[in-house]
Amino acid sequence: MRKVPLLPSLITTGNFFCGMLGMTFVIQNQYLYAAESCLVAMLFDFVDGQVARHHGGSTRFGVEFDSLADMLSFGIVPTFMAYSMILAGMGRFGMAIAFLYAVCCALRLARYNIQLNKEERRSFTGLPTPAAGGLICSVIVLVGRYDLNVMIKTLPFLMLGLSYLMVCTLRYPAFNGGGARKRKPFLNLVGIVISAVIVVIYPEISFFILFAAYAAYGVLAHFRFQTLTSWIRSILLTEPLPEDSENS
Repeated sequence: MRKVPLLPSLITTGNFFCGMLGMTFVIQNQYLYAAESCLVAMLFDFVDGQVARHHGGSTRFGVEFDSLADMLSFGIVPTFMAYSMILAGMGRFGMAIAFLYAVCCALRLARYNIQLNKEERRSFTGLPTPAAGGLICSVIVLVGRYDLNVMIKTLPFLMLGLSYLMVCTLRYPAFNGGGARKRKPFLNLVGIVISAVIVVIYPEISFFILFAAYAAYGVLAHFRFQTLTSWIRSILLTEPLPEDSENS
């Protein structure tokens, strides 16, 4: 039996804790705090993957535990936030949207787990569940911070679109940062500095733009919008997909 690394599992536990914390905030109708808890969970989710690779790769236990934490933090909590904020008032249609989004999150995570050894490390098939949950949470943070209540009405349509993107076969780049640094290190450094300044000054708007840009990447790449996809890759520090390299 392969030994389970302790540190990555502890970091994944932080992801799970943030999900549970977010759920308690949803129960208390504190949606802004719930959304921010999920965004913090995303930080844990990113770090545990990096730490696991540093410790010799992911174990089967770590993969399954990480998926359970992701389902809570980026599937269940955003679903209940959206349901409490707007979907509950839509009757059966709202319930159907909530169910569809949650089950697509589960399907996306299950597909990732069974294809983990087959998929290329630098790309994903379908929009990753954390990115989908992050976009929903970033919308809710904008609503809470800037009183943009009109954006709440976009949540049902957003969840329908994200549900499709998670289970489709569009390709999305992984967040490893290697390719961008190797290809244009100076320009990429300038982009990092500018992006960091903007994120510090306008964090809520910046997160929304980043999540929205990443979600749109798969669609833009499918229709060969090379200029836009190259810009998104440079901002996110991701490598080109195989089909992008062939066309460049």
